[in-house]
Amino acid sequence: MDQALTGVLKAIGTASRTLALQNATSMAWRGDRQRLAACLEAMTPGQLVEVAAAARLLGAEADQALARRHS
Repeated sequence: MDQALTGVLKAIGTASRTLALQNATSMAWRGDRQRLAACLEAMTPGQLVEVAAAARLLGAEADQALARRHS
């Protein structure tokens, strides 16, 4: 496959994963569990792993930021 096309396809894949994560984050932020569930169901297992890892990291960092403010 042409190297330029490979690069474009990789960029599209990255953008797709990023948009899926942003969409899920938006639904979670709003507390829209029904739409969040639908968004997550549409994701691949790999995307779900990425979302779960990002959510754990975000939660841990937010907890640490809160702890620093309350100490």
